[in-house]
Amino acid sequence: MQITSRTLVNDTPAYVIVMREALISQDLSLTIADHDPGARVVFAANLRDAETVVAGLTHIVMAFIVEGPKQFLQSDLSRAIRARGGRVVLLGDDAEEVGPTPDWDVLYRPFSTDEVLARLTRRSRPLLGAA
Repeated sequence: MQITSRTLVNDTPAYVIVMREALISQDLSLTIADHDPGARVVFAANLRDAETVVAGLTHIVMAFIVEGPKQFLQSDLSRAIRARGGRVVLLGDDAEEVGPTPDWDVLYRPFSTDEVLARLTRRSRPLLGAA
């Protein structure tokens, strides 16, 4: 996905998907739309592009991110999601190895629609230190 520097601010509750795999992104997006039809779903291929996308959002419900926990927590995206009240679900080898913590949940592969819905409906806390 090509991200431009001109991002419009949008206060519609949003879900963020950060991954390169278009098919998986689309599948997650359809599940989110079934769960929360009025929400906005935004996509980015990597953390840097996601920072640009998130800058235009005021409320993040949840972010699905393919990234290792250490890299994610050290990123500006981590702080931006925290500031917007978002919950985080990490995917990928490093996330699966570390497992869930109070700061993030993990979506283990292979995953089903039911497992995605379980994360969407879970009453987990936002990232620690969220406003």
